[in-house]
Formats: sequence, structure tokens, C-alpha cells
Amino acid sequence: MSHAPVLKMVLSLLPCLIPPYALRLNRLFGTQRVGWMLFAVFSLLALLELVRSWHPMGVGMDAGLTLDLLNVFVPVLLLIGMVHIEILFKERLQLEVEERHLRQALQLQVKDRTADLDKTNEELQQEISLRRQGEEELRKSKEQYRFLFDENPQPMWIFDLKSFRFLAFNTATLRHYGYGSEEFRELTAKDLFVAGEAESFAADGIQGSTGVPTRRLWRHCKKDGAIIEVELIALDLVYGGCPARLVLTNEVTAQRLLQKQLLQAQKMEVTSQLAGGVADNFNRLIAVIEGEATVQVQTCQDVAAAEALKRIAATAAGAAGLTRQLLALVRRHPMRLQALDLNKLIENQAGVLGRLMGNKITIQKSFWPNLPPIMADPSLVEQIVRNLALNARDAMPKGGVLGLWTAAVRVEESHARTVEDARAGTYVCLSVADNGCGMTPDIQARLFDPFFTTKQPGKATGLGLATVHGLIKQHSGWIEVNSQAGAGSQFAVFLPCAPAVASRKPAAGLVAVPDASAACDPEPVTG
Repeated sequence: MSHAPVLKMVLSLLPCLIPPYALRLNRLFGTQRVGWMLFAVFSLLALLELVRSWHPMGVGMDAGLTLDLLNVFVPVLLLIGMVHIEILFKERLQLEVEERHLRQALQLQVKDRTADLDKTNEELQQEISLRRQGEEELRKSKEQYRFLFDENPQPMWIFDLKSFRFLAFNTATLRHYGYGSEEFRELTAKDLFVAGEAESFAADGIQGSTGVPTRRLWRHCKKDGAIIEVELIALDLVYGGCPARLVLTNEVTAQRLLQKQLLQAQKMEVTSQLAGGVADNFNRLIAVIEGEATVQVQTCQDVAAAEALKRIAATAAGAAGLTRQLLALVRRHPMRLQALDLNKLIENQAGVLGRLMGNKITIQKSFWPNLPPIMADPSLVEQIVRNLALNARDAMPKGGVLGLWTAAVRVEESHARTVEDARAGTYVCLSVADNGCGMTPDIQARLFDPFFTTKQPGKATGLGLATVHGLIKQHSGWIEVNSQAGAGSQFAVFLPCAPAVASRKPAAGLVAVPDASAACDPEPVTG
């Protein structure tokens, strides 16, 4: 069997592939009219080629006509192709022009956008620079705050207004109150206050402030038990998201002591000028009255008149004693100093003191062996002991125990700085104690004021303790008081030793005085 007809048939079908390919070209190049013309011409060309291929098989078309048609359509096809290529090139050129315009517009847009971005970037850089500068200033401010807070020489602390626990505190606070960091962190703000003031401080903290720093005086207790007076400057704030209070502490113990000393000095100066002048003039007048009355008593024959003159003389003598008290008050009492054994003087006064105290009061005495002598006026020292004993008697109306003790003490500089008129050195200490009613702080503050008394009017002159204070200062000594309401009182009198004793090296057995009352209190007074 011959394969020639089959091969011819297959080759004749190849022109049928021309129309689809023409359609593909139309879609690729996209010119509608030319594309469809190409599609039509190629389709017709394929049809003619198919007819020519099938002519020998008896289709019935003239082969010459087919060739003539092909000779016509091939140039037409080439012309159409050239037109199509021209159109494509024109469209390409138009697209390039449009693309150039779009590129230029895009470049302008990009340029404008770039300028905006550059401006925005510049603003952003400036903002970043300002922020960095602000962060640096904030860091420096925090460092300065920490430095000012931590290194401030004044104690400063911040506490929570609800729990009163400490949120922050500086080094000066720990140094001032004597605590370690962990110890202080375990405390609350109320723990720094003495008994009775913590509740007032808590109420003040709950009440809050008006945004203005407040100032108040309080009493604080250090770790070693020392009581100090402080001025608290407080300001409410928010710390760590919770309401808190910043406190600046200023200790005014020494300042208050100086103020008290200055006030006392001013009062004593005024009293000295007034009482001294009055006492001198009054003493001369009383001396004349007493002298005249005494002379008249000796010469008067009338018994009734003589008794009246004796009462006048006695009254004048009492008035003279009052003037001596005034002179002692202003430290202008005539003195005859001599080396004096204080133990022997008190022993000689035992009988007089026993009669003054009465049967309800027991006297306990404790004398320091080999007590150094003091330079003093015996009569004035007797007056000091007598007035202190009478003051103790008045504090024990229902009876009790009066303690009289002596001791040789060495006063340290640390103690001398905290007591008015005190000086470091070797002294003889006389302690007069009772277990009576005691005194409140308000009474203690005015204890040595002239004419101050807690007794009813007419029952006391208010010059007893003021005279004692004046006489002690006239002997270059001082007096310390330790008393609590309902717990008795103790008066410690410090008198300097005689020059020969004071110039010696202190004996090993002397008691150092960080606390004078303890040094002069060898055993407690019991009722």
C-alpha cells in the first residue's frame, strides 16, 4: 500500500494552522483593524492552498486560477504586513513619547516627594536631636536630683502616706539617726517619734497638705535612745504612683537650747537689774527699821509696846531674808569662799532637815568616800540644800523618801555641750531626789523662773528654786533636773572642786558623766 496520498493529505492540512497563528499575532500586536485584515488574508490564503492541494483529487478548481490568486494575495499580504509594521512602529514611538512624559512627570513627582521627604527627614532629625537633648537634660536632671537628695547634708526621706513605710531616704538620714540602711527600711515614719507624738504625726499625715510646704516642731528618738527636737518641712507628692510625702529634717536641739539660754539670760538680766536695785535699797530701809525696833525694844518699859516692837523687828528680819534671796537670785549675794567638805556639811544639817521633813518622810543618805573639797560659802550651800529639801517635801504631801547623795564625777565634753552652763572637768555632784508627784515638761521649762510657783497664791513666793539656781551659778556650777509626772524628781547640783584638787590628774575611780543623773544616783529611791 502506498503512503503518498496520506502524506499529501497531511501536508494539505498544514495551511489550516495559518488562521490560528494569525489570530495569535493579532492578539500579540493588538492593532484591531490590521490584525483582523491579517487574519482574513491568512485565512483566505490557507483556503486557497487547501483548495490547490485538493485539486488533483477532483475538487474542480483551476490550478492556474489558484496560482493567480496566490500571486495577488502574497503582495497584498506583504503590503498589509508592512502597514502593520509601520502602525506598530508608530504606536511604539507614541508609547515611548508617552513613557517619556510619564517618566518626566514621575521624576517631577519623585523630586517633589523627595523634597518633602528631605524636609520631613530634616524635621525628624531635628525632633530626634531635641529628644536626645531632652533625654540628656532629663538624665542630668535625674543625676542632679539623686546627688542633691543622696548627698544633701540635711536628713531627707519620703514615706507612703497610707502605710508610713519609707520609700526613699538619703545618707544623712542614716548618719543622723544612727541606723543602717536595712534597719531603717524596716521602720516606718511613726517609729521615729517619741511616745505620744506618733499618733499626732499620723493624723497630720492623713489630713494631708494644701500643696504648700508645712513646718512643725517634733521630738524624735535616735537609735541610741537620744531625744532630739527637729523641725520637719513636709511637702506632699506622688512617688512611684502612690501618694507620698517628702520630709526635710532640721535638728533644732542646740538652737532651742541657745534660744532658751538667751531668753533665760535676758530674763535674768532684767530681773537682776530690777531685783538688785530694789533689794539694795529695800535692804537699807529694812536695816534701819530693824535697828530702830531693836533699840526701842531694849529701852521700852511697856510690855505690850515691847511685844509689838519685837514683832516689827521679826518682820523686818524676815524682809531682810527676802532681800537676801533676791540678791542670791541675781548672783550678788556676799560670799565667803572656803574649802568645804560637802559630806560633813550635809551630815551637820541632818537634824535640821529631819525637823523640816517631818515624820512622814524618810531621809536616805549616801556619801562618796574621800569626796574632794569644793570652794563654796557654807551658809549659801546650806541654803541650797535646805531649799531643795523643802521643794522635795512639798512634792510628797503624803510622805515618801528623800534621797541625798554625793559623788565625785568627771563631766565629758559631749555632755557639757548639751546642758546650759555646763563645762567639762572634775566636779562634786550633790543629788537631791524624791519619789513624789514629779513634774510635767511645761513645769520643768519654767522651774527656775523668778516668782513662778505651782502652789496657791500666798503660800509660796516662787523664789526658792530661783534662789537655788542663782546661788549655784554664783559658785560657777550648774543644776540638772530629771523628772516625770507621777515618777518623782531628781535635782543634780554640780559644784567645781577646790583649785588644788581640780588641777590634779583625775582619779581613776571618778565616774564619767555622759548622764549626770546616773552618776549621782548610786541606788534608786524607793517609797
